[in-house]
Amino acid sequence: MKRGIRTTVGLVSLTLALAGCATAVHRTMPQAAGEWIYVLGSAKEAASEGRYSDADRVLQDFMLAYAGAPEAREAAYWRALLTLDPANRGGDTRSAEMQLDEYLSDTASTLHRTEALTLNRLAAAIDSLGRRHRISVTSSDAARAEQAERADQREAELQKEIQRLKEQLEKTTAELERIKKRLSEKNP
Repeated sequence: MKRGIRTTVGLVSLTLALAGCATAVHRTMPQAAGEWIYVLGSAKEAASEGRYSDADRVLQDFMLAYAGAPEAREAAYWRALLTLDPANRGGDTRSAEMQLDEYLSDTASTLHRTEALTLNRLAAAIDSLGRRHRISVTSSDAARAEQAERADQREAELQKEIQRLKEQLEKTTAELERIKKRLSEKNP
């Protein structure tokens, strides 16, 4: 009989504990869902007005306040999306990739999984093209610098040649003047 009482007390305790957890989850999740509608609207409005840093801050604050809630996971997706927006001067593809990786690493995130995978591949491609462009520009700059250096060397060589020819002309002119003078002295 003691064993039956212990089992009953244990089950009642477990039931109360689980009910307490369920109540806590029930209280925070609807609050997160209700808040999420407002937060997402605010973030979208800020982004449409060009205030991307404000939009990011609102989403990040929400993520911190409701960590673990499905809506907080979706906030990570929206942060990445706004970071990737070409109109966002403060955004960059590397940050967007990291945010999308974070979103995709959460196995519970499923609402925008396909979109996030596509955006992540696009961000990687854009980043790769940007790196290639920078390398190309750097190579072009190096080629232009090399051409300029060669042109400067050629200019210096031409200046030396001009100087040598001027000196030779001066010597020849001086020699002609001496010959002229001697000839004029011989034929008075």
